[in-house]
Amino acid sequence: MVNEQERKRLDELCKQTGLCYSALIRNLIMGVEIRERPKVDFLEFRQSVDHIGININQIAHWANANGGITPEQFDEAKKLLKDVKLIVKGMSKKWL
Repeated sequence: MVNEQERKRLDELCKQTGLCYSALIRNLIMGVEIRERPKVDFLEFRQSVDHIGININQIAHWANANGGITPEQFDEAKKLLKDVKLIVKGMSKKWL
């Protein structure tokens, strides 16, 4: 049995995590870290970044095979991708 204040807190946690009462309580009992459910825009952002990374990799392979860009341009593309990955990693720690 829970009182009204405890039930409201459970409702709040269920809404934030996307879990039902029983799943939330089981996770709490088992010591599982409870995290907020990722926002849809975050998941879309992460997928977009993954696609950008694939495209950059394909461009890099083509450029290396055909001499299409300078080494400096290639290094800049790698740096930008690394920066994006760091941002995604930070967001993943928060949401996943």
